Amino acid sequence: MAGREERIAHNEAVTREINEGIERGHEGASRTETIRMLCECGNDHCDRVIAMSVAEFEEIREDPRQFAVVPEHVIDEVEFMVRETDRFTVVKKREGTPARVAEEEEDPNR
Repeated sequence: MAGREERIAHNEAVTREINEGIERGHEGASRTETIRMLCECGNDHCDRVIAMSVAEFEEIREDPRQFAVVPEHVIDEVEFMVRETDRFTVVKKREGTPARVAEEEEDPNR
């Protein structure tokens, strides 16, 4: 299971990196401006898009173990739901491999 958990967590981290680039592309935009981000689920074939404000994305990013996914993409064995909006679900990585990978991907010097 740890190998699968690690792969899922790594896929999410890669998508997060892409979303951070999207956010940088909106630098100077209003914090309430809605931008289109990729679903940060662990499915390597996912192409779903989520509308969220810059402020919402930054709030989620405050914890490196949190990710925004479309509601039907929550993977219960590696994450749990923190909160839901009408546009996306915020999930948090479970302790162990999922949390470790998310934190290491956030700070590669760990």
